Amino acid sequence: MSSIYGSTTQRVLAIPEILELVFSFLCAKDNAVCARVCKGWSEVALDTLWREVDDLRRFFGLLAPVETAVDSTGTPEYYEHFRRPLEPADWIRFMRYATRVRKLLVLPAEDSHLRGHLVFDEIARTRSTLNILPKLSSLTWESGLDGERLRLSLMFMHENVKSFTVRLIRSESYSLGIFFQEIALRMPKLTLLDLRFTFAVRDIEQELCALFKALPQLRKVILPKFTLTSKIIERLSKSPKLQVVQFEFLEFQGSGDVSDVHNWLPALEEDTFPALNDLSISVHLPHMTRFLNAEYTPANLQCLYVHTLYTVPPYQVHDFFDAAAQNCPLLKQLYLDFSGDPSPLLFRTSLAGEDRITWNTLRPLLKFSKLTDFELHWDTPLALTQDDVEQLAMCMPAIEVLMLNSEPIPTLETPPLTLRALIPFARHCPKIRELALYIDASANDLDAATHELRDALPSVRFRALRMLSVGLSRITVPEPVAIFLSLLCPPECRIGAGVSWPNGPQALEPEDAEARATLADIWTHAMQWHTRWMEVDRMLPLLTKVRLEEHSRRAELEREVEGLRVRARLLEERLNVGVPQDGGCILL
Repeated sequence: MSSIYGSTTQRVLAIPEILELVFSFLCAKDNAVCARVCKGWSEVALDTLWREVDDLRRFFGLLAPVETAVDSTGTPEYYEHFRRPLEPADWIRFMRYATRVRKLLVLPAEDSHLRGHLVFDEIARTRSTLNILPKLSSLTWESGLDGERLRLSLMFMHENVKSFTVRLIRSESYSLGIFFQEIALRMPKLTLLDLRFTFAVRDIEQELCALFKALPQLRKVILPKFTLTSKIIERLSKSPKLQVVQFEFLEFQGSGDVSDVHNWLPALEEDTFPALNDLSISVHLPHMTRFLNAEYTPANLQCLYVHTLYTVPPYQVHDFFDAAAQNCPLLKQLYLDFSGDPSPLLFRTSLAGEDRITWNTLRPLLKFSKLTDFELHWDTPLALTQDDVEQLAMCMPAIEVLMLNSEPIPTLETPPLTLRALIPFARHCPKIRELALYIDASANDLDAATHELRDALPSVRFRALRMLSVGLSRITVPEPVAIFLSLLCPPECRIGAGVSWPNGPQALEPEDAEARATLADIWTHAMQWHTRWMEVDRMLPLLTKVRLEEHSRRAELEREVEGLRVRARLLEERLNVGVPQDGGCILL
């Protein structure tokens, strides 16, 4: 048996695809050991070991040792070089590994270890082939030293590279326009272009449009915030294969100048964006509404994320939702976000009713037939009632992610919704995985809601919920809240609380001295609410497990009782028809 098992194991471990899968879970040190086991393992392990390179100094060390230069007095210089001139034998050995590299990452931390040009100059003079990484498909160049260093990335560019991520740094000696021309010339088959920079896009807008025009295979473009201007959108709309246009808020992506997108009015032509299905944009919301209502607008959008530069009245939010519903029939994911950038999050002690988003504002959402994800992040709390939530849940049975502004700017007013608002979603939305609401978990109707759940037939529970986000929701005592949620949530469900605004609480600006004092008091309570919600998150898995075990035992007892009832009924029927009791048993 052991010999059969051994031979089977050997055959399995001789399959390259299985070996590759196993080696993908190992660290570099372990893969280096595996590469020395046998010839069969060596090739697969080396492919895994060198598939992704993120340390150029170590990688170039395969050619010859790299060391820091010293002056005549023995003092270390600012740059590195090879210890000796490169020879043909070095390149023969190096290419055995270079042909395995599929992804190259040059990050600021690692790039600082390979300063100066001496190493790159020696490679450029002595290399035995034009493309030193012939199978490279993904290149990330984030050198933060200077703009002149962008030129060194040209050494790794060739027509097989499909993905390019680069941090742009302006230099007086090297024009970004020339760099863009090199990209188009050397990597004409790019499908993903990720540009990161921290200056106004208007300075390179013309050159950037020329680059997009020269890359007809583009499928995805990523830019910093405030850089998708009217001209850039017009140019991208003519890319025949472009599927995704997005910006990133993350700090590493950079940022443009918000004034570049103030007057955002792109003029699109017929057959615009023929393949676009995912668009992320940062503009004034009325401008986006006008864009969607234009004669030529992207008709195949499935995902739309809009970051509005400034808060707008609820009727303009309604108009945007209505325009999206009318002109984007295939939309599955819709996100509307006001995060306070560039407009500050202004804290006010009181809010007018006309500033609140109501059910009437959200009503156009019912026109989306394919919507599965909807997120709304706004500065003021939503003015929704329990009846509104009931109607919303009934009309969106296919929803999977629903985030209804759980992190508004805090106010003195109590949220209109309570924990009872969860029940309609548990009853009508079986696919929902993530739910976010701004609620008052300390309301007096908690006991009544708990009894409603216990008495409900059939039982009401979330089937797929994995995350319940409550943001800045109020809570007084965690125990009864955890008991209530244990009746609704599956064991895998987690509770999320707190804020995700950029700069956190520091993002808020009080309108006056009174508001400043009130805000400080609210934040004191908010920290207490967060602590209590985390206690709910800690208790919920155990309570849910106990609840499920109780439900299972109850179901078993009910089956036993029902079996006894059937037996008793059969015995009674036998007596009624005059069948004598013979002491026999009844088989069911």
